[in-house]
Amino acid sequence: MRKRTILAVLSLTFLLTGLLAAPAWAADYSAQPRAGWLPNGRVLAIAHTGDRVVIAGEFTSLRHSTTGETVGRQRVALLDAAGGDLIRTWSPAVNGAVHVLAVANGRVFLGGDFTTVAGQGRTRLAAIDLATGNVVGGWTPAANSTVRGLAVIGDTLYAGGAFTQVAGQNRTRLAAVDLGSGALRSWNPGANNTIMAMAAAPDGGSVIVGGQFRTLGGATRLFLGSVGLNGTVTGWAPPPSCDLPSNQCWVLDLAADTDSVYAAIAGVGGRLAAYRLSNGSRRWERTADGDVESVAVRGSYVYAAGHFCPDFAGFQRCDFAAVDAGTGAVDTDFAPTANGQVFALHAGPDALRAGGGYSQLNGVSRPNYTEFPLIPPSGDVTLVPAGSSWRYLDDGSDQGTAWRAAGFDDSGWPQGLAQFGFGDGDERQQVAPGRITYYFRTTFGVAAAFSQVTMSVIRDDGAVVYLNGNEIWRDNLPTGTVTSATRALSTVSGTAESQWTDVSLSPGQLQQGQNTITVEIHQDRPDSSDISFDLRLRAR
Repeated sequence: MRKRTILAVLSLTFLLTGLLAAPAWAADYSAQPRAGWLPNGRVLAIAHTGDRVVIAGEFTSLRHSTTGETVGRQRVALLDAAGGDLIRTWSPAVNGAVHVLAVANGRVFLGGDFTTVAGQGRTRLAAIDLATGNVVGGWTPAANSTVRGLAVIGDTLYAGGAFTQVAGQNRTRLAAVDLGSGALRSWNPGANNTIMAMAAAPDGGSVIVGGQFRTLGGATRLFLGSVGLNGTVTGWAPPPSCDLPSNQCWVLDLAADTDSVYAAIAGVGGRLAAYRLSNGSRRWERTADGDVESVAVRGSYVYAAGHFCPDFAGFQRCDFAAVDAGTGAVDTDFAPTANGQVFALHAGPDALRAGGGYSQLNGVSRPNYTEFPLIPPSGDVTLVPAGSSWRYLDDGSDQGTAWRAAGFDDSGWPQGLAQFGFGDGDERQQVAPGRITYYFRTTFGVAAAFSQVTMSVIRDDGAVVYLNGNEIWRDNLPTGTVTSATRALSTVSGTAESQWTDVSLSPGQLQQGQNTITVEIHQDRPDSSDISFDLRLRAR
């Protein structure tokens, strides 16, 4: 039971069999898995960053579904995100189960039950270079028992599990270490039982934790709660799904978007529940006839998997289900079937990825790991809808040029829903006043070629837009190099502040799979009374 996925790049949608009745902008996935590498043991965690996918678990080899070639890989493997090809030069052997992954700052962080990685002593926590597969030297914060949860916020890696010590210091089931050095942080809230899952709050201000505990940081929290970056338990206290002497409703996995936390829950049957980030109240809950062990969210849909069968909320479902994120209504078309447990889900811009301990999916041999490729919906497609979720930076710093790249690590940036701004009263996400430049980043998926692409932007005052690191549009800013001190050429005022500006783009500027769009908004003066930003991208 359990297993979670942690991503450097947050949030996505998916589909397995049939076509999900998604909104016009949502991504759909082929019901047929693409050819790829099949592990010989359970997959417990999946992480996706840029053009790479990391899978981990208990396997010792991979077999290609088409060629039959078998390649040894000890419990962790790196795949190309675009086609699922194995990265053959990347092969750090791990001598025990890997339960959880996180990716940040060009590194893959592992948590589990191992004691060596690539022949070097690494006790239940390790860091591997994403590019080379080499173990990061000197990064050695050993845990004395299983690590089951990881979350990254800023320059800190948060870990949870069954341990009572990390780096030789007392840390009761929760600890934090420096991403760069592995040095133990003072963060030490403690829990009275095992942590099974962790997630960074979307605003970057706290760590959401789930598991088997009944107290967290000395406060009563039944199986779910959150801890601030100062180590103090927050007031966020969702009600438990059940509280029975036996067969308790433990939280096994977590996912979050900008307004809700979604929990995969064990217990009497199993449950999928949504809780408001604002106050912890339950938005909805759906009951299954077996544990829900993994959860992912993308756009308007939440996806659940586990070992329930044949019932999920009154629908015939075996191990997979999809529900409306707002209402919890079960999607009537999404009904793939596995013949074993599903421990990990990741809904990416290019594919749905599922890992577990099964031998078949949809009645076809597909042991332990599956990728379902993205397919384009028919007709007009909204690749980036108005009001989308963006990572943003409003601290007045100069980000240079690195922030524009697809591979830039923005996990430490806050996250919010457009429209961004201040001073006009129509903003969903307030940003800090008194800055010249504000930065924004988001990703989207493309499955096929388009003949027409239109970008629409609300900007006050000036803007530069980049697609996959390349500038594609500039407005109300001087030519040449742009820095954080570059001012807009003129003030945008009146109705122009809220009007969409349409720009035709070359379809060839899009790439298959994941795309990254980045925007910088510039004021004409630091004491400007307002700022506005939103963007949508449509294609056909």
